[in-house]
Amino acid sequence: MAVTSESVIPLWKELEFYKEYQTKLRTYLGNQKANEILTEAVYVTSLGRNDFLENYYTLRDRRSQYTIEQFQVFLVGISRGFVKALFDLGARKISLGGVPPMGCLPLERTTNFREGNECLESYNVVSMQFNGKLKGLVGELNKELQGIKLVFSNPFYVFMQIVRRPSKYGKLGLILNFD
Repeated sequence: MAVTSESVIPLWKELEFYKEYQTKLRTYLGNQKANEILTEAVYVTSLGRNDFLENYYTLRDRRSQYTIEQFQVFLVGISRGFVKALFDLGARKISLGGVPPMGCLPLERTTNFREGNECLESYNVVSMQFNGKLKGLVGELNKELQGIKLVFSNPFYVFMQIVRRPSKYGKLGLILNFD
């Protein structure tokens, strides 16, 4: 991730951890068995949410560096590099996850006083635009990288269904604390 928050592991560090894991797996199982496991595994990734919410929208400097369109293109480039790095390390089955409707996340709604704590539609538009770009990237990389099975996982519409009709997905509970 491009995020610099201390609680988020940057993608380059995640790749370093993965390389360490590969070394340990090969030591334990041997090269042939480890390679079989590594190429048959399904890799599930998710990119972008923290980059937008903890970086672009929070840091004034970032917004002065990039328009929202430019920042999306920047993140798609990072996503491309990350998927290619995984591929180079033997990953063949990868799910590239998009972003949920960021404007409907609890913190964004809670701080949206002007609109009565409703979803921030401008953030949701960015979510849809970015997901469209990631979907396009998936198509490109499937053509470019021989043997990859890359799919785009879009959480946007599932999440929006839950936001629009929460009672369909569970009961609303109320917890009272009289301490």
